[in-house]
Amino acid sequence: MSDKPTLNRFPLFGLFCCRAALRMSKSETQSELLGYSMAVLYAIFKSQAQRRREGKTKKEKRELSEEARRAKTDMLHFGGHDFMVIKDDAEHIRKTVVGHEIHEPEDYDKSVRAKFPEGWHDRLAKAFDRYLEPHEPSELQAEGKLYELYKAWRDDCKVGRNRVDLKELEEWIGEHA
Repeated sequence: MSDKPTLNRFPLFGLFCCRAALRMSKSETQSELLGYSMAVLYAIFKSQAQRRREGKTKKEKRELSEEARRAKTDMLHFGGHDFMVIKDDAEHIRKTVVGHEIHEPEDYDKSVRAKFPEGWHDRLAKAFDRYLEPHEPSELQAEGKLYELYKAWRDDCKVGRNRVDLKELEEWIGEHA
């Protein structure tokens, strides 16, 4: 077994988008929710593309849950995409609706933060902050910009099909930040 720390791309993209949301002045809770939601959205895009490549029929469109239909929702533009969000009475974003499912900030902890080897989440969060610093928040809102920035390091640091070498990633960011 290799002693190289690697990680699946989903949590890395979630962390990266979380840091971009913080760069756009979102709260930490909202940033984690948006980071996770963007990773879910791109996982859906990837799954749909895979189904098309394999010639499979499109999945049947699902209905929104009762909770989502009854909730006070709004649309939020983030990273070039519009997200349905659920707000509380004080108009704070509390949940997102992606893939017809409701997502909460706690999902970030379970599906993003918890996947990192010990110490790597915070270490890469700081590196991503340096990488995103030269980019204005308005630039990060442009359609495809977050994915373009992500794809640059993902492709240079990938190991196998779906994993990224964390040490290579940290070095890559050091060279490109």
